[in-house]
Amino acid sequence: MVRVGNLFRGLISLFTSGLIFNPMVFGGIILGFVIVFNVEEKQLFTLYKDYQIYLLALFFAFIYNFIFKPVYNEGGRKLDWVNMLLNILGGAFMFVFSSILTISFVWMVSF
Repeated sequence: MVRVGNLFRGLISLFTSGLIFNPMVFGGIILGFVIVFNVEEKQLFTLYKDYQIYLLALFFAFIYNFIFKPVYNEGGRKLDWVNMLLNILGGAFMFVFSSILTISFVWMVSF
């Protein structure tokens, strides 16, 4: 059984580390809440087996990294596409992973 004190310590550390303020993580948390309250459990597994949710994550990560966090080469004139691609893939992973963890958290609390 989960202790309530440990649960609150984990939530507090999430806020104090600043991770929750990352737009990709915050978007994944919002998506997780939307999914857990609007989709049945049987449909949930098929939703994450489909490629469209991963395309959505890649789209949001691309838009966020291209508009708000562009990475330039040393000269500052051209975009560093290799680092941008790595940032996009990392952001998409954080988006999907945070939505899955949000769904798991809601299921754990609602037992």
